Amino acid sequence: MGFSAGDAAKGAGLFKTRCAQCHTVGAGEPHKVGPNLHGIFGRKSGQAEGFSYTAANVNKGVLWEEETLFEYLENPKKYIPGTKMAFAGLKKEKDRNDLVTYLKESVRPSATPSFPAHPSARPPKRLAVQSVLHVTLDLIRHAYNIILL
Repeated sequence: MGFSAGDAAKGAGLFKTRCAQCHTVGAGEPHKVGPNLHGIFGRKSGQAEGFSYTAANVNKGVLWEEETLFEYLENPKKYIPGTKMAFAGLKKEKDRNDLVTYLKESVRPSATPSFPAHPSARPPKRLAVQSVLHVTLDLIRHAYNIILL
């Protein structure tokens, strides 16, 4: 069976636990042990600028699309014999579907990585409004003191 759209949120989790130690997905992020994957869809294997690939990857010449990534991720060393990618692969079709769906959303030229943000990463709106009011009141007090002095 081939690729079918999966759950991008689950794919993000898979990427974070199984791929992020070697790959990045954001535009302009550096290569790690593996290449940055931004813009991979529609690109041939072994072509990410600035990354040193094995001859096997360069010579394979596969065009990365949903279906080819789905097949590759099952067993990278079987798909491209001679690759230096140490990843054993994802045997479950559902996991591959989820990961490819996440990648499709995250590595488009206009995309930014979509790891789910932790709820504490954003200040509550009420605190932001209180901060603005506090600064405004301080400025008014300061201006009042200058006028009186």
